[in-house]
Amino acid sequence: MAPCFFEMMWGRDMDAVRDTVRAVIEPYEAALRAAMLTNDAEVLDTLLDDDLIFTVPSGVIISKNDDLSAHRAKLLHLDALDIQEMRADAIGELILTTTRAMLAGRFDGTAFSGTFAYTRLWRRSGSSWRVVAGYASQIG
Repeated sequence: MAPCFFEMMWGRDMDAVRDTVRAVIEPYEAALRAAMLTNDAEVLDTLLDDDLIFTVPSGVIISKNDDLSAHRAKLLHLDALDIQEMRADAIGELILTTTRAMLAGRFDGTAFSGTFAYTRLWRRSGSSWRVVAGYASQIG
């Protein structure tokens, strides 16, 4: 079996590796952000793995179907999703992203705003990457 991309990076400068990993995943994170802002369930369907397990800020664990249903029903309306910081690290054949962002909007009619921390685990699916697990928490 051929070594994965990240194994080929082994032994290199960790900052260079992190920059390479970030360059791989950043377009997917940007597409996810854009789809969340517009409630684009079709794009979200391509970015979320069928096995998705995600813990939302209230502590509820949702599946891909739950997430897509909420976007299709337009339960979540984001006025702002401004990334303040994002880090990407390779873990085996997965990519772990940690993001801090300012969000403002409404969920099921209730307004919210603040700083949120996101952790996402991305898994390769064919030639693209999909979120397989994640966690979000309001931190400010």
